[in-house]
Amino acid sequence: MTHDAVYCFAADLGGTKLAAAIADSRGTIVAELTEPTDSRGAAYVAEQIVACADKLSKTVGIDVARARHVMVGIPGAIDPRTGRVSLTPHIAGLDNFDMLGFLRGRFGPDVAIENDVNLAMLGEHALGCASHCRNAAFLALGTGTGLGLLIDDKLFRGAQGLAGEIADLPIGYDPTSQIPSARGTFELEVGSPAIVDRYRRQGGTAAATVRDIFRLLEQGDELAASVLDATARCVALAVVTLQSLLDLELIVFGGSIGVRPELYERVQGAFPALFSRPITIAPSRLGERAGLIGAVWVAGHALRQNPAPA
Repeated sequence: MTHDAVYCFAADLGGTKLAAAIADSRGTIVAELTEPTDSRGAAYVAEQIVACADKLSKTVGIDVARARHVMVGIPGAIDPRTGRVSLTPHIAGLDNFDMLGFLRGRFGPDVAIENDVNLAMLGEHALGCASHCRNAAFLALGTGTGLGLLIDDKLFRGAQGLAGEIADLPIGYDPTSQIPSARGTFELEVGSPAIVDRYRRQGGTAAATVRDIFRLLEQGDELAASVLDATARCVALAVVTLQSLLDLELIVFGGSIGVRPELYERVQGAFPALFSRPITIAPSRLGERAGLIGAVWVAGHALRQNPAPA
């Protein structure tokens, strides 16, 4: 490493794992790591992010202070006016923790936080399958659901940073029911716990995880096929809703479930019965690294715009 080089630090925080990287001024990753997310809650996770930066800096032989621009992806909604984080069910206490203030206290002022799926959208836009698009979406399907929106070449966050919180979309819920809709209606239909629950409710006993259901599908299990068909119909309804409102060029499928061809091919097959216009979907080219690549790209861009020490 050159003595006068400057670097950026990026992290993608998830409910179960934390990925982090240091990159140079060209956005090239020079060191990277992934480790389980600290399960004790927000304050411990914040310290873990800083510790990851320290580890990576030592790996490449630099002072962590020279990682000047920092971008951290957060699994929740971020108010663009205040930086307040909300809708973070998978990390205890994150709603009430000043993550941005903490990170700026440790790294300096050139720190930003962003919704993790928004960063995945930017990653696919910069280096993935959405590189040719001005209007696209990244639909994350896994334990939970999320959506990143690119409109006219820019992220669309909404008034309170809540754009793309697709978990609450009322699909799969009977609107005429007298029972009030629970938060996360769509997520409760298509998230991995819901898929396993659907399999069990229909009499299946051979699957404890969604991975088991995909394995059973490969073995010709008809119930596994039926469960994924039902899941795909719900996802297709959500995609059709997005397309009817936004006229997107591409919807990228990501997350541990979204990238599976067994699902997105079923979703594609459901479109003709639901929508008269063509809809283009594709699996994420960057896979599970989409959020981290997006964070690196944003931090690297900021570094190139302002490379000199403050």
